[in-house]
Amino acid sequence: MVLALGLLCLLWLAGPTHAQPAPPTAPTYSIDQTRYFASPEIEREEFKQCLGEVAAFPNAAPEDPEALDDYLHRAEKLLAQLQRHEAYLRLRASRDMDDRVDSDADDEAAGAMDSLQTAVGTALRARGCAALAKQASLVPDLNRYSYLCSLADRDLPHQLPKEQQSIVDALADPALSNLWTIYQKTLRSTTFAKLNTPDGELDARKDAGILAENSDRSIRQTAWQSRWDGVASRADVYAAILLGVVRLNDRVAHLAHFPDAPTRVYFSRGLERQNVTAVLAAIESHAELFKNYQRLRVRHVTAIDGLADVRSWDLTLPEPGFAVPRLTLDQTRSAALTALAPLGPDYVEHFRQLMDPNNQRMDVAAEQGKRTNGGFSIHAPGVPSGLFVENYGAGLLNASRVIVHEGGHAIHGQLMNENGVSPFYTHGPNWMVEAFATLNEFLLYDSLYRKSSHPKAQAFYLSALIGDITFQLFGSAEEGTLEQSIYDGVIGGQINNAADLDALTLSILKKYEIWPALEPELAHTWALKSLMVQDPLYLVNYLYSGLLATKMFDALERHPAVFQQRYADLLRKGFYAPPEELLRTLFGRDLSQQQLVDDSMKILEARIGALGAIYRKIETTH
Repeated sequence: MVLALGLLCLLWLAGPTHAQPAPPTAPTYSIDQTRYFASPEIEREEFKQCLGEVAAFPNAAPEDPEALDDYLHRAEKLLAQLQRHEAYLRLRASRDMDDRVDSDADDEAAGAMDSLQTAVGTALRARGCAALAKQASLVPDLNRYSYLCSLADRDLPHQLPKEQQSIVDALADPALSNLWTIYQKTLRSTTFAKLNTPDGELDARKDAGILAENSDRSIRQTAWQSRWDGVASRADVYAAILLGVVRLNDRVAHLAHFPDAPTRVYFSRGLERQNVTAVLAAIESHAELFKNYQRLRVRHVTAIDGLADVRSWDLTLPEPGFAVPRLTLDQTRSAALTALAPLGPDYVEHFRQLMDPNNQRMDVAAEQGKRTNGGFSIHAPGVPSGLFVENYGAGLLNASRVIVHEGGHAIHGQLMNENGVSPFYTHGPNWMVEAFATLNEFLLYDSLYRKSSHPKAQAFYLSALIGDITFQLFGSAEEGTLEQSIYDGVIGGQINNAADLDALTLSILKKYEIWPALEPELAHTWALKSLMVQDPLYLVNYLYSGLLATKMFDALERHPAVFQQRYADLLRKGFYAPPEELLRTLFGRDLSQQQLVDDSMKILEARIGALGAIYRKIETTH
């Protein structure tokens, strides 16, 4: 999800050295689809009925308060049904990337939900928020729709007529979905070198985590170089796909009366472009802290291994004599339950239920096969939330990270379902949603660090925590700046091919990292930014979520009892109010984005200082 930093982080967080035996082949778990629908045939028939109801749903609300309440309840019921279809279809499509029937139906379900919410928004705007408040004095239940009414007012300047919006949905969503499929097939068909190692023949891309920890420096370097050579060999294809995505999104943005695609997407996620640009600049102003962290890592490798010319592929090798065991899925489950204890026994119990194989709420495979879409959670009213993971693989630490992150999304969905949150309020700003899951990652690494007694293990896990925080903050700033700049450059005519994308990427990386001057191959990292194709302009969410997660991580450490209670309450209630109001309730005060940046840097600086102290202890006994 991030640039060169992301690749380095994922490799560094990867599990054991080659000296450790691989865990037994991981079992495959499947979510029970019949909880959603008894059969695909029944689902298709019911979906057809739902689409008919959406098409006929009125965009004018009755004046009588009781009738208006009934109108909104019918909309909620229909939206809940569509959410169940969307979850079911996404699960099926993700099991087979060639399943265009379910994939296209998934897009159709998403479009239908948008259409329904547009109709309700139109009706509420026509009624007016003041009139709704007056009617709520007669029917108090209507009070819960006041925030929905304010959101509808916000969207007004960008609403297309229903017929026009239907055409855009019918063309744009499938086009983007097809470009995503082409990207995946291109990546999977790109030739990457095979290397002979003590672990057998390994693929430079698929086995990058294992190769990165090989004790033979020449193997690490060759694997690193081979990955970039493979990417560069198809750069023109990756560029054509990405530029197509950019141009398509720009046209859709203009149709919706936005000046550009970044403004449109940021708006849909509760952000404004000027604020995004400001926070990117604020992070960049602290780039020297990130570079100093990289230099600390380099000095330690030199002190331990005697390397005078340390390169990025040398940072992924664990301390001499230290090997991190690869975790089976059962071991990850145990580690997760321990790590998440600060969030309270109720949260831990929900996570235990999610990961209990007997409950059939996990869809996890040992091999990738035709499975796609990485990892995600699925939740819909009336159905236990689920966790999908493309493949668990060899038990590297990053696989455990995916489990606790996506599992966090699943638990959030389950808590909202149990509390009866309106389907209108179960999907909030992406950056807030991601923050809740990212907090779980921080807790996992921190738990492993605190429970380690040996300095080498402490260094490994603390650097994993620091790597994740820098991954979220600096890596996301790199990515957010890059993606926004790509859109501006393509539309402005300055970016037309892979070479242009290379030059832009390298210029941004140089602001944050020490490696681009030594490793010009990093210019190709734009091609591996799959989310730019899968979910365009989503990446900047991780910067905001990283800032919020870092603040929550610190608050949980400083005021555990208070934060735990407030956090549990927030997760259960959903997104019933503006983000700033929800965060004010969580922290007890307002927080500006500049304050979030400054506080995060202090927290990060303290952790880096602690790692430096551990490094010195290791070096004195080496």
